[in-house]
Amino acid sequence: MTYTENGLCISLDELKQLVERVENENKYHNMEACIYIKGGKYPEIKQYCCYAECFPTVHTSGARREIKD
Repeated sequence: MTYTENGLCISLDELKQLVERVENENKYHNMEACIYIKGGKYPEIKQYCCYAECFPTVHTSGARREIKD
């Protein structure tokens, strides 16, 4: 995953892995069965917990940045 001037670039292999992680988080860690994509200069992909006391999983935390700030 890389932030580019055109937006967040995700290869097909990375996208498949992301879907698998989201499914596993849902199945084994009480996370929602959906993701939320927040736009902006550095878009975020988050998955929230089914319970309020849990922190969301940020699936873009390891994305590289090619954009010059």
